[in-house]
Amino acid sequence: MGSQSWQVRVSAHGVGSGFLMTDRHVMTCAHIVDGAERAEVTFAQYPDLGPLEASVIVGGGWNGADQGRGDVAVLELDRPVGVPPARFAPVDASYAHPAAKLTAYGFPRGYDEGILGEFRSTSDQLIAGEWLQLEAWTSHGSPLEEGFSGAAVVREDTGEVVGMVTARYSAGGGGRMLPSRALVRYWADAAELVPVPEHSPGMVVRLRDLVQRYADDCTPEDVYRSVMEPLTPLPPLPPAGGFLSLWDVAWFLLTEVDPIPGTAPWADFAAYLADRAQDAAVRRALYAWAGDQRSGTTRQRPETRLVPDGVTKWSPILVEIERSGAERDAYLVSVYAIRDGRAQLVASDTLARQHMQEYVRERLDHAFRQIDRSGDELIAFALPRDWLGEPVDEWHAGVDDATPLGCSSPVVVMDLARRRESRLQFKLEKVWQKLDGRSDSDWHLVECGSSEDPAKLTVRLKGLETAVGYGSPPESDQARGLLQAGLNAAAPVIVWPRSGCSSRHDGDSTAEHSCTGSRFLDALKGRLASLPLANLPLYVRDLRSEAYLNEEPHWAADLALIWEDPRWFPAASIYSQSPVG
Repeated sequence: MGSQSWQVRVSAHGVGSGFLMTDRHVMTCAHIVDGAERAEVTFAQYPDLGPLEASVIVGGGWNGADQGRGDVAVLELDRPVGVPPARFAPVDASYAHPAAKLTAYGFPRGYDEGILGEFRSTSDQLIAGEWLQLEAWTSHGSPLEEGFSGAAVVREDTGEVVGMVTARYSAGGGGRMLPSRALVRYWADAAELVPVPEHSPGMVVRLRDLVQRYADDCTPEDVYRSVMEPLTPLPPLPPAGGFLSLWDVAWFLLTEVDPIPGTAPWADFAAYLADRAQDAAVRRALYAWAGDQRSGTTRQRPETRLVPDGVTKWSPILVEIERSGAERDAYLVSVYAIRDGRAQLVASDTLARQHMQEYVRERLDHAFRQIDRSGDELIAFALPRDWLGEPVDEWHAGVDDATPLGCSSPVVVMDLARRRESRLQFKLEKVWQKLDGRSDSDWHLVECGSSEDPAKLTVRLKGLETAVGYGSPPESDQARGLLQAGLNAAAPVIVWPRSGCSSRHDGDSTAEHSCTGSRFLDALKGRLASLPLANLPLYVRDLRSEAYLNEEPHWAADLALIWEDPRWFPAASIYSQSPVG
């Protein structure tokens, strides 16, 4: 058979088999070269090449025991050879059911030129999480014996390698093999040689190279749990004996985990490492890799939402900020790109408040890689209720761009508690369905210093497709109660000035009509009442730019905007605790 050309005989402390992986690298068993720094390699089909010298460059961590793990070694020839290397079957190739004839080329005592044996895989079941069992193809065929260790196990029908012989049984003519996916665990350079369905070799190699450049301390098991637990309460168990390295985690996610439709745990893995990478170039490359994977997924995409004529099609980015139980000043910050009706996690970490702006700025850049280019960007902050007045629209737009974020992109705020309450989300969707056909908007204005009962305001607003404008910020208990009334009434849009009114009213109607709060409400209704609420984030962006450029005080200079259409913001994955806790 033609594949015999890349089969080799390996001599060091013992004699065994091996196979050419590249024009210069040979794989064999660690127990063949145990303790040796050099080995001799002979190509059975090319005697004119003569014995070649090679250095032992990789060991799989084999401990010398007959049943020890990692019985893998890689030899580097002193010079490249012009022999075509082995070709691997896809990592998920089935050869046990129905049984495919497998061959191995060994060098038992008395057979210096080698001998071919025929075998089958007893089952797909891994033994001790690593080996597969081999048995003789026929009762009168050549058994596995000393000299077969390190031989490539080859499908006879395709000539593709599916694994490597590592041990023989003392009786029955069978033995054990390491499947190709296990070989890649011990030698990451083989990742580009073993095809992984649905993942191109270039993509796998890029991730491997980035993981190998990742120099920060991470425990592989902790990384795996942090990636998988938000996706499923019962993630697949890690390999028996635990993960060997971060690369082993990546390879396991690519080859062993059957993802939930719409998820890409390998992309979440890359984003997790990116969040913790100290090297800026590695961090950017990991984020880019994760973004490419998420934008390229095609699993069960929901139908694209139909947008009525004259209504903006949004490509949202969602930033969720919630308090973490880790420390008093700890917040869980999660950034999502909303695409095709799904919230795709870009990054998530637990941070102190002073580090939040810098973290969000950089992650927004990576989120822009993943949103739909056919829509208008919309950056939404889902915040705790006592944060709703936080001037997130005044945060800098970029690391090297001091432009206010709200002047660069439409920026809105959502109440995190309301976002997670199904009853109010249902009511909001109903309101927006009625607003879809409106070319203007109604506004209910709550005057500065209003003493209205908040519960009565909630009832008054229910069932109205109206925006709510407040003349003063929610700084007093009464003002906070009135703001909550608007939230409880499922008002789709709520606006107020973040700066307070300097006038004291005390029943003085003249003061009420001349205060800054009243002037704010007058300007609000005069400028925005003729506009559809669906497009309001764009108009507010323009207003914020106008106020920023204006040398004189401007009524919209500190405008706070709650705008929430749940149809653009599907439920994101909500962590019960910090994913790095």
